[in-house]
Amino acid sequence: MPSELEKSLSNLIDVYHNYSNIQGNHHALYKNDFKKMVTTECPQFVQNINIENLFRELDINSDNAINFEEFLAMVIKVGVASHKDSHKE
Repeated sequence: MPSELEKSLSNLIDVYHNYSNIQGNHHALYKNDFKKMVTTECPQFVQNINIENLFRELDINSDNAINFEEFLAMVIKVGVASHKDSHKE
């Protein structure tokens, strides 16, 4: 039986593939699909963020798509912000 962390990792992969497969390439998340993903999957995080700038920042290799490794960089940002929020009183 998978651990909670293994389930979470599997969920991250599933979310990435749900949006990257829209264009038929499960290795690339294109800008419009990225926007759909972040506004649907983490609306609290993107309330005060320019999504275009976030996309450019994450697209390290400048190929106009977010690969899984670049996606994980966003997950880290969201995770760090969520962790900080969890300690606010």
